[in-house]
Amino acid sequence: MVEVKKLIQQLNMLHDYGEINTHIYLSYLENLNFIKTIDNKAVITKKWIDFSGKVTREDFISSLVCYYPPLLDHLLLKVYQEAYAIGQRGDGKALYEFIDHIPKFADRVLEIRNSQIPETEEVKSFYGPVFKGYPQYRSILTRLRLMQLAEDVEDAEAPKMGKTPNEIWVKGRKIASNIDLKMLDVKNDYTLTPYEYRDYEVTEDIKEILSHPWKTFMVVMGMVISEYKAEGFDGVSIRPVDKKNAYIEQEIEVFIYDLKGREYRIGNFKHFVKDFCDASQLYLFPDKAPEINRVLFGMMDAKQIVYRDGEYVLNTFFEDRLYTAEGIIIKNRSRKFKNMLKEYIEELRRGL
Repeated sequence: MVEVKKLIQQLNMLHDYGEINTHIYLSYLENLNFIKTIDNKAVITKKWIDFSGKVTREDFISSLVCYYPPLLDHLLLKVYQEAYAIGQRGDGKALYEFIDHIPKFADRVLEIRNSQIPETEEVKSFYGPVFKGYPQYRSILTRLRLMQLAEDVEDAEAPKMGKTPNEIWVKGRKIASNIDLKMLDVKNDYTLTPYEYRDYEVTEDIKEILSHPWKTFMVVMGMVISEYKAEGFDGVSIRPVDKKNAYIEQEIEVFIYDLKGREYRIGNFKHFVKDFCDASQLYLFPDKAPEINRVLFGMMDAKQIVYRDGEYVLNTFFEDRLYTAEGIIIKNRSRKFKNMLKEYIEELRRGL
């Protein structure tokens, strides 16, 4: 018998961190391609990620719970029986609504419509956590409609997590978009989340950057901006919407320069990050843009990023440290990742 609270706890951990130790409760989700098992770890798939971007967290978790086969069969039979009764009363509109809500479950309904499916204690144990009480026809129908937003998506493979940005930010990597996650003591094997960086001995502030994916991204972004300037021209710039209050947290815009040096505003920084990840086969989970603006302003408070000449750039003192022995992990071991980001920007520049 499944312990519903334990199952929901596991799903919430997967929602946040992308992988956990595998458990028998999760086997039905592997059969449905929402997760896969690698080296005794349950790891989310692109199908999971795609579905997570279409619904709220609460609806997402509840929908995955409702895919548990004994519960799903009971719910399908229950709504079918009620819809049949509606049809017998001649309410064609309500019957059409039922049919319209279950296209992906229609075959299963036909298979079980004449079955006797008992309302077991296990099935009853799901009602409170999922439906906040006994499930009614309307609430079940709504849940079934949301569940069918899940679509089969071919998964992407990524190597086991390495020790440097070059070995971590690789195609196929699944990356937590939530910037507020509690740091893991030990990093995941296949998904990138905040974790206490211990792979190499580095100073505390460098360790903090390497421990947080989006701080690492911001530093690499700053390095790309600096490289363009070192080459004698502007390539990309990130700026505040409200320049009079540049030190107050706000929306950030991205500007790209074409090959002739003309400037183009290409939109919000959060959307830029999401688009870069999508184009580079880096898969954000949940499928939402990270609050990268908050990361930037936090790094300004730490004096790692400054506002200078109308744009946000790396603090010169901090940037110089990246080119010393203490910053070598970021400078030398993030070149592939930096080139991935720069190549994306170059594609945008060429397309202007």
